[in-house]
Amino acid sequence: MRRIPEKSFLLVCSIFLTAAASLRADPAVTIEGGWVRAVPPGYVNTAAYLTIKNPGASAVRLTGAAASVAESVDPMITTEKKVNGQTVMGMEFVKDLTIPPKGQLVLEPGGDHLMLMGLKKRLNEGDKVTLILNIEPGTSRLEITLPVSKQPPTK
Repeated sequence: MRRIPEKSFLLVCSIFLTAAASLRADPAVTIEGGWVRAVPPGYVNTAAYLTIKNPGASAVRLTGAAASVAESVDPMITTEKKVNGQTVMGMEFVKDLTIPPKGQLVLEPGGDHLMLMGLKKRLNEGDKVTLILNIEPGTSRLEITLPVSKQPPTK
């Protein structure tokens, strides 16, 4: 068996580590705005809205989230179907939502959003909810705290 000189081995390792680091060098996503909808007593689900900006050169995906106040937090899209000539709006769970390179994903009422399912307590206006977003690839978990409100916060 042929032995690799130590300097060559270290050079190869250095090149590999530099290449691996550059794969993760895209800037992290940023969050703008954001809020969780306050719901009346008895409601067991609500939604979170925010804007996720991706300054990187590659698309990233929001694959879900977690919050201590809900059993699950799932990405949802708003759907539109024609039924007997009428437009019917609905919602559908998806495995992820894409944030395009140098772009943004806007989660808003009437559009895509994060659904907080199985609320463990009532969320009152003025409360705060901490969400842990799963972003892939890259920053795998991003923690944010959003206000609970009946309406979007004013800018």
